[in-house]
Amino acid sequence: MINDKKKSCVVCHAYLFEEDDVVYCPECGAPHHRECYNNLGRCGLAEAHGTENQYDRLKREEPEEEPQVQEEPYDDQQTPPFTQSPFGQFTTFDFLGGVKPETVIEDGVTAKEAAKFVVSNTMRYIPKFVRGRKPSWNFLAFISPCGWFLSRKMYKNGIIAGVIDLIANLFVIPFSNVVYGGESVYLTPEAMADMFKTEEPYILLLGLIGSLLAIALRVLSGIFGDWIYRKHVISSVKDIKENSEDIETDYRKRGGVNIFLFLVGWMAVQYAAMFIVMFI
Repeated sequence: MINDKKKSCVVCHAYLFEEDDVVYCPECGAPHHRECYNNLGRCGLAEAHGTENQYDRLKREEPEEEPQVQEEPYDDQQTPPFTQSPFGQFTTFDFLGGVKPETVIEDGVTAKEAAKFVVSNTMRYIPKFVRGRKPSWNFLAFISPCGWFLSRKMYKNGIIAGVIDLIANLFVIPFSNVVYGGESVYLTPEAMADMFKTEEPYILLLGLIGSLLAIALRVLSGIFGDWIYRKHVISSVKDIKENSEDIETDYRKRGGVNIFLFLVGWMAVQYAAMFIVMFI
């Protein structure tokens, strides 16, 4: 792929390489891709034939200039631009998910500032923040609402989600003890009928309420988690910009991800209810 002579097709202006199918105008000698010549049906410089601007006359007077390639502006919706290195062409990794750094998300907060606060998985969150309040799905928020909120340092939301999940587990535990304490782990219609005869009906009702509460919490967190996080990021970045004396330090303290808090939140929800029941 070497073009020492730096010749270019007079129709499309692309460089001509040794492996290209090249044809030359029989009158002026102008080089063409065969496909370009056939599509045009004539020489690309036919209007200059017989004049002082004819291709072969100009080439005798001055060396061929390297064609100027105009760079197309980068579009947010296109794939990331390419970078040329000694090892070949590769795609530049875009940490903003195709969003321009100066794009304003809301209240003067730009994509670059939001990414500095989010730190981890910015290529997922920044495009969602730019799209605004459109619903999306957050799998981690669905799996463990308390753990995800705490890991993203939304402590108030994490505590609320943890308390709701804890209450749901406290409702389910008595029901689980009845169901799994018997000889069969399957709650057949006959077994349920026996429960109403031998156990208090409220146990079944509490189990149903607890299960629905836990499911509702996870589904709502999965759907609205990104939207809640967007509000948190915008309000936090705005507050840091307006009131912080050390912006970079506050970005690190208030932003980013804390994996340890995710584990703490997940384990607390899983085991706290069992410890409470043991001491009641």
